[in-house]
Amino acid sequence: MDPYTHPPSVLPIRIIAGEVVTMDPRNPRAEAIAVQGERIVAVGSLAAVTAEVAAHAAGIAAPVESAAGCIVPGFIDSHFYLQRGGIKVVDLLRDSEPTLDEFQRVMADTALEPDWPAGEPTDLERREGLRRIQPLLHALGITGVADPWATADALRVYQQAHAAGELTLRVTAMPYFEGLRDHLISPDEVIARVGGLGIGSGFGDSILSFGALKVYVDGEGKRQQALREQPWPATGVTGIQAIDPDELEKIADFCATRGWALGVHAIGGAAMRLALDAFERVDARTPLDGLRFRLIHAYLEPSADTIARAARMGVLVSSQPAIQWQNGAWLRETLGASAASANPLRSWLDGGVRVALGSDGPYFPFDPLRLMWFVRTRAVCGEEEPVGAEQQLTPEEALRACTTDPAYAAFADDERGMLRPGMLADWAELSFDPLTCRDDELLTGTVFRTVVGGRAVYAG
Repeated sequence: MDPYTHPPSVLPIRIIAGEVVTMDPRNPRAEAIAVQGERIVAVGSLAAVTAEVAAHAAGIAAPVESAAGCIVPGFIDSHFYLQRGGIKVVDLLRDSEPTLDEFQRVMADTALEPDWPAGEPTDLERREGLRRIQPLLHALGITGVADPWATADALRVYQQAHAAGELTLRVTAMPYFEGLRDHLISPDEVIARVGGLGIGSGFGDSILSFGALKVYVDGEGKRQQALREQPWPATGVTGIQAIDPDELEKIADFCATRGWALGVHAIGGAAMRLALDAFERVDARTPLDGLRFRLIHAYLEPSADTIARAARMGVLVSSQPAIQWQNGAWLRETLGASAASANPLRSWLDGGVRVALGSDGPYFPFDPLRLMWFVRTRAVCGEEEPVGAEQQLTPEEALRACTTDPAYAAFADDERGMLRPGMLADWAELSFDPLTCRDDELLTGTVFRTVVGGRAVYAG
């Protein structure tokens, strides 16, 4: 496919020269990229890109810009509550334009407080929240998020914001029905509502699209609600089961046959087993490989069998390493030696399972550079030694999990997640090379510029 046929041929072409980490296995490093409109049209050495552009522009030389730093694909957070975070900015930082550090500090300090401090937000307040939070996320190099709380209210506001040209982040909305977890609505009602739309995951455009349908299998880890194979020491129970296995199978069957991915919140090992049991029964009728079903969180004691079964069916893991960093000391104190296996990303990857990193923000740290530091070091808050050092990821694996694999999870791997001709021109310019830097440079480095669709949305 000729990348020059994507945008109108009358649009000018510009060349950005610098150190480029493409995440494209066919061309992993480059000296320049050329952009026409919102698409990349050439990637390679500066001489080759310049010559190729000249050949397509009737010999007219394209302007060459020098990148401020190392160019990498834009970061994609596979699990960020965007509208919730935006409303927190509006409610808590109403009369100020916060710095990036202040924004992150306030989100951390208020993580356990109500999402809507001033009451249920209006549509205008939700849109104001989106307007204010997007530039702050762009300052972290983030170009896209998957929002796992896409209720009817949230979807309506996303549509309004998109129609008004207010979305600068690429948003993958994961439909969620609040009443299902509390048994206020039935799986049949969910299926009727979603099925009546006649669409599936991936529907939409490059700015706003549908992702996986989301359901809960268990509860929260630190509240000892995660469904384990063994009882929690303090409670004597294994956790909570939020859905009946037959009901989960019914939803999974609907998703598989109607073109929806399914994401299940499953923290504990027993919850993962229950989910995969339902998936396997559906897989026997409708193969799941390629449908991008996923386990969300999936950090507490997955068995080797669980990993093997997920790999066989092409089930992804949507992982939030900040949970391990923040709760790791508590897990070690509560569960002892088994805590070292929490969030076993090395085991998932070695077992053949794709891992898309996210933050669970704004409730946990959401800086992508820090997320990569978590998985490269296995550092834990309040502890001098890492927890489960054998689960560390390589620099390339960490970067892929923040770019390429979240794009795949968002049904956007043909357009995002790497820098290749024909793909969207989304990138971040960093003060260091994330593949060759020391681990601690991830904590001190900065984002110079963030670009979405060829347009700078942040310039530090």
